[in-house]
Amino acid sequence: MDVGRWTFLGAFLLALGPLAGCGQGTAGAPRDSLTLALDSNPTTLDPRLATDAVSNRLTQLLYLQLVRADPHGDFVPDLAERWEFPDDRTVVFTLRRGVRFHHGAEITAADVRYTFESMRDPSLRSPFAGSLEPIARIETPDPHRVVFRLKAPYAPFLSAVAVGIVPQDLAASGHDLAHAPVGAGPFRFARWLPHDRVELAANPDYFQGPPSLTRLICRVIPDATTRLLELQRGGVDLLVGAIPPEAFPRLSALPNVTVLEADSNSVSYLGFNLEDPALKDVRVRRAIAHAVDRRAIVDGLLGGRAVLATGLLPPGHWAYAPDVPRYGYDPAEARRLLAEAAGPERGGRPLRLTYKIPTVELSRTIGEAIQEQLAALDVRLDLRSYEWGTFYADIKNQNFQLYALSWIGIIDPDIYYYAFHAASLPPRGANRNRYRNPEVDRLLDLGRTTLDREARRAVYRRVQQIVAEDLPVIPLWHGRILAAHRPHVHGFRLSPAGDFTPLKDVTLGPPR
Repeated sequence: MDVGRWTFLGAFLLALGPLAGCGQGTAGAPRDSLTLALDSNPTTLDPRLATDAVSNRLTQLLYLQLVRADPHGDFVPDLAERWEFPDDRTVVFTLRRGVRFHHGAEITAADVRYTFESMRDPSLRSPFAGSLEPIARIETPDPHRVVFRLKAPYAPFLSAVAVGIVPQDLAASGHDLAHAPVGAGPFRFARWLPHDRVELAANPDYFQGPPSLTRLICRVIPDATTRLLELQRGGVDLLVGAIPPEAFPRLSALPNVTVLEADSNSVSYLGFNLEDPALKDVRVRRAIAHAVDRRAIVDGLLGGRAVLATGLLPPGHWAYAPDVPRYGYDPAEARRLLAEAAGPERGGRPLRLTYKIPTVELSRTIGEAIQEQLAALDVRLDLRSYEWGTFYADIKNQNFQLYALSWIGIIDPDIYYYAFHAASLPPRGANRNRYRNPEVDRLLDLGRTTLDREARRAVYRRVQQIVAEDLPVIPLWHGRILAAHRPHVHGFRLSPAGDFTPLKDVTLGPPR
């Protein structure tokens, strides 16, 4: 298959021309200010609600968590200076003393308790509520200790509580944290101009010391070519995970741009509405999986910078199971499955489906590739692209037939509970496809309460096998995390999740 027709790299190269951008900082910005390009507008800055990538990455700059995952997937102290497990149903956190929210109040155990109890309250509609269901109660014996009592042993507990802590005094009184966040992270909220920019300022009272950057300007630039040109011209200083892979070699050759690349712990996938009359038939889903030439798309549109996925977990993850059903490119098998599923009642009529994507150029080019591949099997895809907020609202509200998204920052295999357990139907989780399998539910419950890693590995091996058979989503690929910055930016480290948290350690200065 020729995927060269779905490319905008040529347009980028023509537009770039002989530009030789110079200078030490973004045009019009203070010399101690950094401008970061975002590929979409955040949907919320309340960490209890943030599930899209941009919102999640920004809240990590604004809030402290009890614990935080490091680049290796291990949990390290953040607001909590230490924690202990007196028994398999109790976790005790000791908080750092003297840490203050951006509005001046000291963080206490009451704020931690309020954060998690509010997320468990159905009125908030937190998508993380299901992850906190194993908590029986939360105790605060003193202002600097928080005790979680669990209903049963809960293996992914630390992952579940890696959420930004909000101030009880403001949140309980109705303060709009979604649009005017108040946390205790390295940066404070300054202002948000929707679809234009989010501006943050250094927190002078950050417990690890204030960042070197006094201001962080996050510009919303949905168009990929414009983002690349702005980087080259000096309109932005840094791109993280917002780079079309096919443009990466050209960026690497530019003298005024430094590029970074790393393996990711994310996965891109196609999601199905399993209550749709056509898509509820697993034969149709399997046919679509066999009809999509993922290798051609990876090689032709992603520059080979991705590994084909067999499930949500990337190869190398401790719970990754390689022995699952796979769906290689096989048009003949796809036709056989479609014919079997259609039966005589469809009378040879083509299958018509609506495929929703965000207004991101790479999403559209991939969508057009899939559209052409399925057209060869007489499956007509109606591509519909939407501004990110509208698109994401439709996905969360199950208003779709097919859609494309990515899971980012996958650490624990409990992601399968969040994505596929019947108890994770929105708004309590992210089972947006409305997948139901009692055996998978039973295994996922068991995986949560099994503390031995080898025993958990066996549980999730079976989960991955069943989910691959049922195919509620088509796992596509694990892409590489790409970043690029101007030469005056120093100290930015790329993480597998593409986090923005390393910005607290970035300095600006002459090129080295």
